[in-house]
Amino acid sequence: MKNLYLLVIVFCMSFSAQAQFLNWGIKGGVNYNVNGDIYALDSSDEIIDTFSSNEEVGYHFGILTEIKLPLFLYIRPELIYTHTESSYDFGDDKGKLKMDKLELPVLVGFRVLKIGRFFFGPNFSYIIDTKLSAPESIKNVDYDDFTVSGQVGLGLNFGKIGADIRWETGFTDSQAEFITENIVPDNSDINFGYADTSHSQFILSFYYKFK
Repeated sequence: MKNLYLLVIVFCMSFSAQAQFLNWGIKGGVNYNVNGDIYALDSSDEIIDTFSSNEEVGYHFGILTEIKLPLFLYIRPELIYTHTESSYDFGDDKGKLKMDKLELPVLVGFRVLKIGRFFFGPNFSYIIDTKLSAPESIKNVDYDDFTVSGQVGLGLNFGKIGADIRWETGFTDSQAEFITENIVPDNSDINFGYADTSHSQFILSFYYKFK
């Protein structure tokens, strides 16, 4: 929870300290996310099966600021709520890994010909919740709650309205551990596994600036 407070405080400080030099607005869009594999372990903690992730569509919404700098440069902090999903095939059955996050991208950008944008920077994420739905009864899920990733993207800006597309990949290793009745059908020895929650995703956003 301390990491969550830190994300909010950093964003608010950035907003208030630079208020006379910035634009601000709201944004939202969709995420095309894929996580890492899910690994099924036996009672000796040996990996006996691996399930690959399939890309699914999520969503995001939040607020942004854009601090103007000299030479066509700007810094853009954002405070975003993000919901992502990844699906897995467990034999004849399917499951999903759902994650809810509060994110703080801090991007450095270049304005090109007034309407074009190129930007990159780190994204600090606090994971609010992780749920693994599977054919089996999940008893417990424990996950890493703070991760760092990187974003790079391109955008277009027409007055107060804009859109961008960006690619994001995780910098930190993270995972969700779980206890389940049985992740592989007909194999009663399995009672533990973990999901690699390091991710990569394409993000499509639309935004409106009030100033």
